[in-house]
Parts: sequence; C-alpha cells; structure tokens
Amino acid sequence: MLHDNLLLDLLILFGFATLIAVILRRARQSAIVAYLLTGILVGPSGLHLISNREAIETMAEIGVALLLFTIGMEFSLNKIVAMRKLVLGAGGRQVLLTVSLVLGLAFLARYPWRQGIYWGFLVAASSTAIVLKLLLEREELETIHGRAIIGVLLFQDLCVVPMMAILPALTAPSGEIALTVAYALAKVVGAGALILFAARFFFPLLWRRIVEVRTQEIFLIAAIFFSLGTAWASAALGLSLALGAFIAGLALSESSYAHQIHADILPFRDSFNSLFFISIGMLLDLRFVHSHWAIVLGIAALIFGLKALTGISAVLSMGFAARKSLLVGLSLAQVGEFSFILLRQGERLHLVPAGEYQIFLAAAIITMMLTPTIIQFSPRIATHMPEMQRLRRFFPKPGEFDLESQAAPLRDHVIICGYGLNGRMLAQALRRKSIPYLVLELDPAIVSRAMAEGESIFFGDSTKADILEKAGVSRARALVFAISDPFAVPRAVATARALNPRLITIVRTTRLEHIAALESAGASQVVAAELSAAKEVLEQVLHLYVVPEEQE
Repeated sequence: MLHDNLLLDLLILFGFATLIAVILRRARQSAIVAYLLTGILVGPSGLHLISNREAIETMAEIGVALLLFTIGMEFSLNKIVAMRKLVLGAGGRQVLLTVSLVLGLAFLARYPWRQGIYWGFLVAASSTAIVLKLLLEREELETIHGRAIIGVLLFQDLCVVPMMAILPALTAPSGEIALTVAYALAKVVGAGALILFAARFFFPLLWRRIVEVRTQEIFLIAAIFFSLGTAWASAALGLSLALGAFIAGLALSESSYAHQIHADILPFRDSFNSLFFISIGMLLDLRFVHSHWAIVLGIAALIFGLKALTGISAVLSMGFAARKSLLVGLSLAQVGEFSFILLRQGERLHLVPAGEYQIFLAAAIITMMLTPTIIQFSPRIATHMPEMQRLRRFFPKPGEFDLESQAAPLRDHVIICGYGLNGRMLAQALRRKSIPYLVLELDPAIVSRAMAEGESIFFGDSTKADILEKAGVSRARALVFAISDPFAVPRAVATARALNPRLITIVRTTRLEHIAALESAGASQVVAAELSAAKEVLEQVLHLYVVPEEQE
C-alpha cells in the first residue's frame, strides 16, 4: 500500500510539474519556478494531494546530492584559474558586501548576529541555473557582462561549501563559536583531502577497470554509486550529503571520464532535483503569505535592491563601465537555488523561525519569477541610466586615459570595437600592413594586459558618442564591431553613422536574424558567423564529391 501511495504521489508531482513547466515556458520562466509552484499547488496549503511527504523529501535529498556532484564536476580548476580575477575579485566582493550589508540590517532590526550571518548567506547566492540559461538564450555568454556574471556565479557556488560547513557552528555556545567554526572548516578540508586522495590514486584504477568492461549500464551504476557513496561517507564523517557529493564531483572534474559520467548522471540529477524544489514549494503556507503579503513584497524588493547594488558595486570596483556593471547587478538580483538548500539546513538547525522561513521563501520565489523579465529589459534600463558618476568617484577609472590625445593625429584610421579573437586578429593584420588603428575595449583586465604588450588599446564604451568622438570617428575610414552584444551594437552603429555619415561600418554577428536590425541601423557590411560556418561546412562536404578539374 505504501508503494502504491508513493507511486501515485510521484505521478501527481511529475504530471503537475510537466503541465506547469509547459505553461510557464511560454512566459520564459525557469523550470525551477515551475517546480516550486508545483509544490505549492499540490502541497498542504494547496490541493493537499500528497500523502507520503517523508519519502518525497528523502528522494529530494538524493537530488541535492546529485546536483552538488554535477556542479563539482563542472568546476574545472583551469577555468577558475583563467577567470581568477573575476571569480575572486568581483565574486568575492559581491558575496562579502552582500553578507556585510545584510548583517548590518540585521543589527538595525535587533537580530542576533548569528541570524544576521545566516540571512547574509541566504541572500548572497544568485540562481546559476536561471541566469546562465537566459544568457545562453540571449547569446550573451561571451559578452563582457556575461563573463563577469559567470565569474560572480562561480564564486557564489564555491562559497556554498564553507557556508554549509559553518551553519552548524552558528548554533554553538558563544564561547565556543570560533573553535567550532575552525573545527568545521578543518573537517571539510580533511574530508576533502581524503576524498581527493582516493580520487587521484584509487578511483582512476577503478574507473579504468569499469571502462574496460565496455558496458554502458555498469558505467552508469558505478557513477551513481560513486556520487552517492562519497556523499554517504561524507555524512558518516559528520558533514552533509550534499557537501560530500560536491567534493566527489570536484575530485572527478579533471578526470578523463568526467564528461561521460556527467552526461550519464544528468537525467537522474534532473529528475531527483525537481523533487527537491517541489518539496520546498510544498513547505510554503499560502494562508500565511496571504496575511503577510505586504511584508513579503517588501522583503522581495529589499533583496532585489540590495543584490543589484552589491552586484553593480562589485563589478564597478573592478574597473568595468557603469552600463556593464548595471547589467551584471540586475542579472544577479534574485535568490539562488543554493539558498533553498541553506534554508532547509537552517530550518533543521533552528536558525530561522517558521514565520520568517515562510516570508523568505515567498520573497525568494518572487525574485526568481521576475528574473527573466528583468534581464530582458536590463539593456534598455542601462541605456537610459546615467553613468553614475557619483559612484564612479569611489572606484578606479581605467578608461579614456590618453584616448583623445593619441587619437588626435590619426586620419583615415580604423576603430576596432572589442579585443576578442576577431579583434586581435584584425589588429595584428592592420599592424603588419602599417594601417593606422586603435582599439576600444570594456574589459579592464584585457585593456591592461594588451597595453602592457604595446597595443594601441583604450578603455571605452563604443556605444557612447563622446567616446567615439575622442577616438576620432569623424576622421576615421572604418569602424569594426568585433563584439557579441546584439542589443547594444545596432545602437552603436546608428550613433557612429550619425557622427560620420561617410564611415564604413563592418559588424560581426553570431546569428542571421540580427542582420536586418544591423543593416537598418546603418551597418555597411554585416558578417554572420552562423552563415560563414554554414558555407565552410557546405564547401567541405561538396569537396568530397566534386571531381577534380584535371579528371573531368
């Protein structure tokens, strides 16, 4: 009978989740929001359709472990090293600033400092799943603000490990808190070292033997055993299941089998992980939220404003332009999926009262639901926002140093906007041909590195008329946009053509559907990477079947 009830519960959950996800997908909402709403609808405060909540929560724990395992596998140490300035710089400042501001607000509200730190942990994280999916859909992963967002999200995800270790220590007596925190972190380091040691010297041999069998089913079973087994071992050592799974995934991230393990375990992760978010939604008390709706909306607005402020400040302090910093801040202004993991753990440790749990949960769901709309309109908001000169006074300004003076003698030159692969290759070719040029770039790290190499590069936003004027656009022959920003580039093209109607503007775009907007903005020539790739593939395939001329 118990099995029949559990099967019926799973059918109800997955059925409602599918229906709601399909409906919300049309509103560009994340599947996570659909799962949360499913839990609310079928849970105790909704239709009350679920009878076996304990079994559902057990499967939800498995989902969290698998989620942390795959997240750990996606943490390539090489990626972190390559993005260390953004990860440690912008990410570290965003988390530290968020926790500090929340702790300060907690003091003002007369909350204990332990709860202040706990609330800071909850608010600091943003939704990696939602934001990355939206950036991918908008083709903004490789933009300057896209890379900054990824750097901050990477650091936030890394912080989940020490946060989860510190939470139990927050319940220790006042005189023992420092020692308990140190012991908790030491335990994480010790357990992590043990798992990493086993993964480096023992598990490669094990995986080699498993792969030699050449059976997909055995490989899959072994992957699940390894992820859940290390999670269980971690729990046996006094850590959480999720923490052990994360360390196990991190240990396998550099393995030659990592990609196959990740691909095989992904469907199981998504299935069980959906149950976790559904179980979170089931905990929401709609009657309580209805009677406290003003507080819920106020907390949601406070979280959004605070997260946007800390995100903007963290990136702005790294030397990025105000417009790009605003895009980053607005994209990171929601509560993340890892916050729900910390929320559940805090509830078990009695760090959060029931009423405040309900308020934060409802406010978090609101911020996540608003994220797609906010990100969609963030470029327009950034366009109409001032350059925030009052904020800029407090941060280093790397830009425009000698742009006007060095561009003054240039005539008939080329202005290159963006110093990615295309921008670098064009600059090298122009330099070899002794054609005068200068480069405008918004990533301060790239500017500093290229300037040290002797490149004629300057920090500046090519969408702004005053920057283009300082770059001598009225005297230039050509302007080349080698950047991926489908919203900003058409506006920049129109601005440049207004300043110099004779200017030749050449634009690179990734998709064919962007060509019409760029041409209507005044682009002289649009090069679509999608079309170029299609032509190259076509030529290569036809070459296999075309008879050489000498044989005709």
